[in-house]
Amino acid sequence: MPTADEKSAPRVLVTREDPEPVSRAVRLAGGEPVELPLLVTRWLPFAIPGGRSLEEYDWVAFTSARALVALAAKAESERWSWPPRVPAAAVGDRTAHELQARGWMPECVAEEANAHGLVDCLQARGIRGARILFPCSAIAEPTFPDGARAAGAQVDVVHVYTTETVWARSPERKQELARQLARDLEAGCIPTCASPSAAQALAEIAAAAGVMAELQRTTVVVIGATTGRAVQDLGLRFVDAGGKNLALLARKAVEIGRAHAGRG
Repeated sequence: MPTADEKSAPRVLVTREDPEPVSRAVRLAGGEPVELPLLVTRWLPFAIPGGRSLEEYDWVAFTSARALVALAAKAESERWSWPPRVPAAAVGDRTAHELQARGWMPECVAEEANAHGLVDCLQARGIRGARILFPCSAIAEPTFPDGARAAGAQVDVVHVYTTETVWARSPERKQELARQLARDLEAGCIPTCASPSAAQALAEIAAAAGVMAELQRTTVVVIGATTGRAVQDLGLRFVDAGGKNLALLARKAVEIGRAHAGRG
């Protein structure tokens, strides 16, 4: 049987594909995670433009850890030398840690964990005339390549993965997830979104469940201004967690949940 504290713990809806890091942080913050993954990663076949090797680039820039996973898998399958003898740049601590775990020490880590921050970090190192490889999602915004090109760099954009809804290839999952979302919102869960894609997926299943009005009455906790804008454009309210950090996302959601419970 749950204890009184467990019954009163704020419930946080975790929509990430890999929910455990957020769920763990929610528990550490005194909340109860409710996992509802809405997205899946699909890896894309790709080749380095012009048949180049990684070592022919001046930088390889990452705005996501998934892009690194895809590049590392390609290197293994193609028997490339690893780690590459080329400087790597990372958008934030999580991606930088992933690089280090794979034996590739990043030489540029953005202080501000977004694409603009990564451009600023590289610009401070001098990238005019540099050739940069940018492996990324097929649905990534052009913020980084546009900014780096404006700073005088040549940027090769390579789409190495994409993100799609859980139900894109399994339509029967949509109604199942919609029913769960309806129950979760009725139970007072605070939704979290770490990407615009997650926000769009959340709104889609809310509409399918007929609970869009309920979702509009709650507060969605997000990471970053881009996700915040996406949530707002969907007609929903949001609070930014204050940084691209999953622990901050979890703590803010628990805080919002406690505030809602207090008003109740």
